[in-house]
Amino acid sequence: MANRVPRQGGFTLLEIMFTLSIVSILAMVAVPTYLDYTVRARISEGFSLVEPVKGMVVEYYDITGTWPNSNQVAAVAPPASFKTDYVDSISIAKNAAGAAITITYSILALGANNTIVFTPSDIGGSMIAWSCKNGTVINKFRPPACRI
Repeated sequence: MANRVPRQGGFTLLEIMFTLSIVSILAMVAVPTYLDYTVRARISEGFSLVEPVKGMVVEYYDITGTWPNSNQVAAVAPPASFKTDYVDSISIAKNAAGAAITITYSILALGANNTIVFTPSDIGGSMIAWSCKNGTVINKFRPPACRI
């Protein structure tokens, strides 16, 4: 009986290089997409915080017939009280349309492009429509309804 040399199992260098190249290509696509996704998720935090503020603005408008010009006038907490890890402030001000609620973000990836502005408009029958197309946050980070 002849001595048989056991066959060694394993991968060749070419197979390993091929696998690493596929993984690196996938990572080049996945990482930027994931980073954009996390920024959009952080922006959504401001949208949940602004909902009660919008309600107070509408309530003030229903009572007085005018739009409020500050957080204090609308009986809303001061702008800095809305501070979280990703939101710096939520402030109410007068603008050409009547009123504006500005969310200012503290998300590093946004840089100086860090605001979304909600503007109300009375569409009749005690109905208020909100637009969020103003502000400096670029479109790829905005929710679809807020893209310019």
